[in-house]
Amino acid sequence: MISRPPALEKFRTRISWKDIDQKSLMSYLQICLIEETGVSVVDNLNKDITTKVCEISNQGIANIVARENLIVCGIPLIEKIFEAFSTKEITIVSNFKDGDEIEKGTIIASITGNQKDILLIERTTLNFIQKLSGIATESKSYSNIVDKHGVGLLDTRKTTPGLRLLEKYATSCGGSFNHRMGLFDRILIKDNHLAAKNIKDAIAFTNFLTNIKENLQKTILEVEIDTIDLLIPAINSGVDAVLLDNFSPQKVKEAVNINQERVVLEASGGIKKDLLESYAVAKPHFISTGSPIHASRWVDIGLDWQ
Repeated sequence: MISRPPALEKFRTRISWKDIDQKSLMSYLQICLIEETGVSVVDNLNKDITTKVCEISNQGIANIVARENLIVCGIPLIEKIFEAFSTKEITIVSNFKDGDEIEKGTIIASITGNQKDILLIERTTLNFIQKLSGIATESKSYSNIVDKHGVGLLDTRKTTPGLRLLEKYATSCGGSFNHRMGLFDRILIKDNHLAAKNIKDAIAFTNFLTNIKENLQKTILEVEIDTIDLLIPAINSGVDAVLLDNFSPQKVKEAVNINQERVVLEASGGIKKDLLESYAVAKPHFISTGSPIHASRWVDIGLDWQ
C-alpha cells in the first residue's frame, strides 16, 4: 500500500452550517438591516416606504425560484434574515439542502407570511443566496475537473471582508475543501515571512523551519516555495505541507516525483479554470485557487408570488 503524508486528512476538511458563528452572523445581518431600512430592528417594519404607500398588508406565499441550473447555497440563512429583520411570523418550507443541484424553474423554497414582511426581506435574501449559490456553483465546476484525477480543490483567504465563513461554506457546498480560516489556525510561511527574516539560502531555510516545527509539533506547518530547489530542504525540515507557488504544470509534476508522498503538496498561484486540468494531471494533493469566490458570478434566482 502506498503511504500518504501524515497531514493529508487534515487538509481534507469542509465546514458545515453548524460551524458558522451564529452570533457574529446576526451582527452582520444587523448591518444589512440598517443598510436596507436606515434603522435598526426597532420600528424597521415602517421603513419600507414603497410598501407602505402601496398599503400592502395581506397574507401571501412567495416562491424562491431558480432561473438557471445551479448548486444552491444559503437556505439556512433565510431564517436568520427573518430573525434579524424581526419578521418572525414568516415561515419557510424547502425540500432542498445546501449543496443540492437545482434545475432551472425549480422552486427552491416557499415563504409564507404577511406580504409586507416578505417584501422587506426579499432583496437581502436574494442577494445572499444568489451570491453564495454562485460560489457553490462555480466551485462545483472546478471540483468536477480535479476530482476525476484524485486531486482535491482548496479555497483561499481571498474572500469578501466579513463574509469569509459564509463564502468558504459556499465553496464546501460546491465540493471544495477549506484551507485555513485565518491567521490563527495553521502556520503558512510565505515569501514575505522569509524575506522579513532575511532567509536567503537553503541551509538557513531548513534550520528556520526545523526550529519552528520542533516547537509546534501539533500545529500544521506549511511553507511556500517558488523554486523546486527548496523542495528537498523543506521536506528535510519536517514541515507538513509545501505550497508550490506559480509552478508550471511540468514543474508540479517534477515536484510530485521528488516528493514521493512525504509531505502534502499544494499547487497555487493564479490557477484559472482553463489551466485547471493540466495542473490536476500533474497530481499534486491539492490545487488551491480563489477564483470560485472572487471570480464567480451571482446566479439568477428570483422571488415570485404564488
